[in-house]
Amino acid sequence: MRLIIFFIALLTLTACANTPFASLKPIAPEISLNNFQLVKMGLSEQTYRLRLLIKNPNSFALPIQNLNYQLFINNQSFAKGLSDKPVTIPALGEGYLETDINSNIMDVVDGFGQWFSLAKRSLDYRITGDVGVSSFAIPIPFQYSDKVDLQLTK
Repeated sequence: MRLIIFFIALLTLTACANTPFASLKPIAPEISLNNFQLVKMGLSEQTYRLRLLIKNPNSFALPIQNLNYQLFINNQSFAKGLSDKPVTIPALGEGYLETDINSNIMDVVDGFGQWFSLAKRSLDYRITGDVGVSSFAIPIPFQYSDKVDLQLTK
């Protein structure tokens, strides 16, 4: 009888250890800027719409509940944002999230010297933050940087 109870307990523990999230520590998703557009221009504040490409390197889906992020352009803090739009990124797949952010005109004006350097026809950006995933108690930090080539016409 003890042997049967031992095997039932062992099977129960094995089953719990094999649940998708119990034994896996998630790898941070790769979150990059896919599109960036001005939505609203005010005297002191602007609103931009970001389309973020989220790549999931994990072998399980990431049910994202929220995204807390900061966008830097040419190493200058540009804007901070928070999205609470839920989106599930499939295992080893990718998906998109659109979110709006606000920036202050004074922050942008302070960086105008760098904005005029756009003659080099590229823009460096970095996006950092953390992702709240419904299956994990602790937000997953992420950071991604890239260069965007600008299509300037004469």
